[in-house]
Amino acid sequence: MNPNKRLEDRNKPLKRIRSLIVILFMILGLNIIYYVIFQSDNLVVNDYNPRLKAIENSVIRGDILDSNGYILATSKIENNQQIRMYPYGSLFAHVIGYMGYGKTGVEAYSYLDLIRTKENLWDKFMEGFTNDLPKGHSVVTTLDLDLQQLGRTLLGNNKGAIVAIEPKTGKILAMVSTPDYDPNNISTNYSTYLKDEASATLLNRATQGLYPPGSTFKILTALAYLQNHEVSDFSYECFGKDTFGEKTIHCYNNTVHGDLTLEEAFALSCNTAFAHIGEQLDMNELHNLTEMFGYNQRMQLELETSMSRYGIQNQKSDSERAETIIGQGRTLVTPLNNVMMVSILANDGHLIKPYLVSQVIAEDESIIREQKIMDAGRVLSEAHVVLIESFMKKTSEEGTAKQLNSNQYTVASKTGSADNSTGAAHAWYVGYAPIEEPRIAIAIIVENVGTGSAHAVPIAKALFDTYLIEK
Repeated sequence: MNPNKRLEDRNKPLKRIRSLIVILFMILGLNIIYYVIFQSDNLVVNDYNPRLKAIENSVIRGDILDSNGYILATSKIENNQQIRMYPYGSLFAHVIGYMGYGKTGVEAYSYLDLIRTKENLWDKFMEGFTNDLPKGHSVVTTLDLDLQQLGRTLLGNNKGAIVAIEPKTGKILAMVSTPDYDPNNISTNYSTYLKDEASATLLNRATQGLYPPGSTFKILTALAYLQNHEVSDFSYECFGKDTFGEKTIHCYNNTVHGDLTLEEAFALSCNTAFAHIGEQLDMNELHNLTEMFGYNQRMQLELETSMSRYGIQNQKSDSERAETIIGQGRTLVTPLNNVMMVSILANDGHLIKPYLVSQVIAEDESIIREQKIMDAGRVLSEAHVVLIESFMKKTSEEGTAKQLNSNQYTVASKTGSADNSTGAAHAWYVGYAPIEEPRIAIAIIVENVGTGSAHAVPIAKALFDTYLIEK
């Protein structure tokens, strides 16, 4: 046998081992590169990072401001300890968040920005002589203090949420969730809040609360119908109730609406008319439409969000189909998702992504980073926007939101009263104004109080009046 051949055969296992070692080192190197490039910020802020406390103590955490410069969170040194303070107490609790038992809200999202500085080597050198700590960058939010205060006052002692957004930019103007808490005292009361599951005080209902959408879902039902039908195709006579499969669907108070056009059925929120529409829909198409409007996916925001859920397709029963069409059944939505639904309409069918942090600024007031408008593209045709907008306008003029009929601005509205297992219906309102050039879109949920017309529309009117007339 050839000696060289024998030597080659002996070296084959060694070559395989060397190749394996090279591959393993390549995998290790790629893994390190991945963490350095994509996960470095997460590693820095991880509570298990032993250097985290040292980093925190070497800088005074920056301020968090509203859109007009009002300080919503700030820090001071007291007895050599850095104390985080929230001047408005519970007002911004769920959106700004807290530091202490972990980090939540904007405090968590902007944590690294708040402890970063614009220092140079000379600044660091001089600190060794003065013991003065540098101040981290400040974060400017999109929030409007006046609107937030009004929203909180209007919700009063009720459980619920309000989200207000500037449709054309995606700026979140107000985000209220009740009941709330004082982040200045979070360390004292944290365990009490955790135990009180009925109140769910720590839950941000605006982004994490999941509710049956009630009749606000009829916006999507109407859109699904219009994808394959003309407005003139629809006619229906309402007798106040009707049976679909094993389920009897009632209009509110068994009101008999009589002969209805599609626009009238929408404005008067006729349940039996819309359940009848459900018999004509391809439920797979409705499923796809809901996902275009953000269902079954987690909305990207600077805060924790829950995923709105829609699951029914063609194989479901007539009774479940009828319930789903009118916003009941297993469909669940967050107030954030509902305000984004009407924001798409306000933007002529375009999805403009929402955001809370508009700028990061250094101590010398130079801009470190600025958020730009994020247009995710067209979701809906202009023709369908015009039709649904006309339905919503009629709702504000003659329908379930007629309290909003005003000679000072025009409003596109939809109300809802969502049945649930915990008591009286949840009151819903979604809408935007002015229709000609929308400046504000609103979603309101008030838990277990009754109809949207009676309990959510008055809140919407106060918000619209203040923002559109008094500002």
